[in-house]
Amino acid sequence: MNQDDLDNTRYRIRTIVYSYLVAVLAIVFATLVRLLLDPVVGEMHPFITYIYAIIFSAWYCGLGPALVSLVLGFLCAAYFFAYPRGSIAVYGIDLQVGMTLYIFVGISSILFNESLRFAKRRAEENAHALAVKSEALQEEINKRQITEKEKEGLLRKLVNLQELERARISRELHDQCGQDLVALQLNMGYLKSFLSKLDLGPQQRASMVIEDSSRILTSLGKEIHSLAFDLRPQCLDDLGLPTAIESLLEDWKNRSGLEVDFECRAWEHCDSNKEVSLVFYRVLQEAINNALKHAKCRRLSVVLDVQQGMFVQIIEDDGAGISKSNNELSLEGQHAGLGIPGMRERLRSVGGELEIESQVGGGTTLFARVPIPR
Repeated sequence: MNQDDLDNTRYRIRTIVYSYLVAVLAIVFATLVRLLLDPVVGEMHPFITYIYAIIFSAWYCGLGPALVSLVLGFLCAAYFFAYPRGSIAVYGIDLQVGMTLYIFVGISSILFNESLRFAKRRAEENAHALAVKSEALQEEINKRQITEKEKEGLLRKLVNLQELERARISRELHDQCGQDLVALQLNMGYLKSFLSKLDLGPQQRASMVIEDSSRILTSLGKEIHSLAFDLRPQCLDDLGLPTAIESLLEDWKNRSGLEVDFECRAWEHCDSNKEVSLVFYRVLQEAINNALKHAKCRRLSVVLDVQQGMFVQIIEDDGAGISKSNNELSLEGQHAGLGIPGMRERLRSVGGELEIESQVGGGTTLFARVPIPR
């Protein structure tokens, strides 16, 4: 037995001894009070003061001490105050009725207080069990929160790695491939001027082939430039999100004839967060691609705003909308394609969320919300 168990055992023994001692002292006190009342009441009501002692013992001391005080109270009342005195015999109908009431009230008080103690113990046990479950639940919640934070951190790292790789590929396309295409165009121009000086029969046909190749190279250069811009728009880093969105919408307007509308309400008054700006830009890219490819929209509206401590991007189109089954899947975070899950993952990487409102034939509205970092 270790020291703690020994100390607990000693404490319990002291508590039990103290309870019995208090119960005996209650009987002694009741006896003294009855002695003071004896000149007035005589042999009438010998048990009256002991009933209060029993009630007190049952309330304060517990079952064992209360039973001891019940027995001692009966013996003291019968021996010192009941007729005939000096004997525990009880004669007379009045004294026997008083004794019966004394025993009934005493046992009732003991049982009542024991039921209260039992109810209190059950309540304490239930409260303890509830506290244990609450603690386990809180621990589970903390674990889930830690897991969510770790997941969010992994998503952020994944998005950052993707953007770094996009930036690298964009630089390679712009620098190396662009230079090679320019050099190739110069060579084609030199070859064309060289052939024009020759007096050969196939000259005209060779010149046509070279001109066609030059057009292909020019188109290829534009496509590579456009691809490099889509992979990593330089204006997003240099001029900020509103300017990058304007440039993106203007580019799509020139490409597809899409009617665009852009409104930036309060973004300029906030410290722009580069991660949030990049996420909003990618979400808009995917939304435009879905609107043109799947919804066949003709008009698209974009709003940047700050509402209730959150960055908000609203994208609305007038396309065919999302079918009921796909809409339900989208609201649940699922989709047949990869566009909407990709948007959700990007927003989740910065602590944001995506809300979709759509109906068949009535267009689609996307709400991208990200809390403003403190």
